[in-house]
Amino acid sequence: MALINPKQRTFSKKHFVEFEILLKNSSGKGVVSIIKRAINSKHLFVFGEILNRENVQNLKKTEDKKWVELLEIFAFGTFQDYQKRKSELPEITEFQIHKLRMLTIVSLAYSTKHVPYSVLQKELEINEVRELEDLIIDSIYLGLIVAKLDQKESLLEVQETMGRDVPPREIGGVVSVLEDWLKNIETLLDSLSEKGKFATLMSEETEKKKKKIDSDIDDKKKWINILLTTESKQEAFKIKQYLGIEDDDDEDEEDEFMGRRRMGGMMGMGGMGGMMGMGGMGGRFRKFF
Repeated sequence: MALINPKQRTFSKKHFVEFEILLKNSSGKGVVSIIKRAINSKHLFVFGEILNRENVQNLKKTEDKKWVELLEIFAFGTFQDYQKRKSELPEITEFQIHKLRMLTIVSLAYSTKHVPYSVLQKELEINEVRELEDLIIDSIYLGLIVAKLDQKESLLEVQETMGRDVPPREIGGVVSVLEDWLKNIETLLDSLSEKGKFATLMSEETEKKKKKIDSDIDDKKKWINILLTTESKQEAFKIKQYLGIEDDDDEDEEDEFMGRRRMGGMMGMGGMGGMMGMGGMGGRFRKFF
């Protein structure tokens, strides 16, 4: 598979300007001469701006209308369009045939991204594969197409093409396609707008919930701080356990609280008095006396 890197396109607006200047004050045979120069130019591959000039269109009312028809084929036609009308159109040179064949490749490449050599050979009336590949390479180097030659599969793999002029009969279809495209864009924008509104709403709800949680936590901390300022630290510790809030001093407070409970329990179950009452020091004293 051969990959061809196209050169910078050698045709540009400046070539239109050249012909527009020539056409500005021309008529009749002078316009015919300019048409001949246009189709013979090495740099000009788009002809719509010339074709639409009033003095060019006026030729359709004269015996030279065949030159306007030939220009139309170079603007948006194909090599086969010329072959079908060859007898009624001006004869073209080998260079012009080569140029029209390249423009035909552009049209075929525009409609499908994988063009078999067999289709190209038929449309261009070229028998030799080598001659076809040379023509394709010329088209690529001129920037008419960006493509790969798949010699193994005998395919032209197209990445992009230049734009050719649109024939008047197809303008309505192009407008329809553009209108559908605009409708799809509007639908997409509406959908994105609705999603944006929903995202904003969800963000606002999330922020409200966060503020409420923060407020609840602040309220709990305030009550605990109030309780911690009183003498009843044990009660404050119980409340903190109930509310599920832990501070850095929780572990120390828990040890202190549990220690007091154990001490209180011991006192309640006899403590020192119990020890004395159950044979502790008091028991020993009775034994001596």
